Amino acid sequence: MKNSVLIILIATFTFCGTALAQETKSTNAKVFIEETTFDFGYIPGGEVVSHSYYLQSRGTDSLKILKVQPGCGCTKAPLKKDVVAVGDSAEVELVFTSNKGGHGPVSKSATVTCNDNDRGSFQLTFKGKTYDYPDSLQPLTLSDATIKMNSTTKSKEARLTVKNVSKSNVKLNLVSWPSNYLTINIPDSEIKPGKEKEIKIRVNPQVNDEEFRKSFTFAINDSAGTRYTVPVFLSKSVDVVNTSPSQDKKVKGGR
Repeated sequence: MKNSVLIILIATFTFCGTALAQETKSTNAKVFIEETTFDFGYIPGGEVVSHSYYLQSRGTDSLKILKVQPGCGCTKAPLKKDVVAVGDSAEVELVFTSNKGGHGPVSKSATVTCNDNDRGSFQLTFKGKTYDYPDSLQPLTLSDATIKMNSTTKSKEARLTVKNVSKSNVKLNLVSWPSNYLTINIPDSEIKPGKEKEIKIRVNPQVNDEEFRKSFTFAINDSAGTRYTVPVFLSKSVDVVNTSPSQDKKVKGGR
């Protein structure tokens, strides 16, 4: 009896190993990734931010994404497509939930396994710096840490006020945003010291989701290339929505 069980176990492990080997060996699949690391900059504590990495299939065989394994429970990696035709690309989104009350640098990663013989396993990484109060940042302060909308206000324009609290002019540059979900309009002109301008956010009309959590990242032209990531939360029902300048002035959880 024991021998029979042992034989079955050996056969099972052999089959699994053979199946995995068939997925990963003797292919002409090639993966190309233009970006493997991302800097969120300032991240509000206790919120959800995300960034998408794009894997391009450049071989003569289809690229197969066998696994995306985050390094910790605070990072998720939903995958919409695991087989990528030659010449096409697949999105790998890393979704990070920061610790509320956490302060300082964070760095996370996820390991991708695919059927590229030369690059079968590689890491996607990101970093950032968590904070509690959007009105205490440098060199820009934010009127809100998170943009919150609901089904009633999703067709309206939300606004985020940024104030230059430095001694130099600054100019904003949009770095990353989920273009299939959001349209982000940032000021074209520089912001003078002590002055404010608005970033305008709209949910794209074709978005049918009743609820989503996305984010966008912008940078300024200081010597450090300081970045800010702003979560956008579309909920079925939220108490506060950021759709008017008067509401933008309210800082949730501020001092």
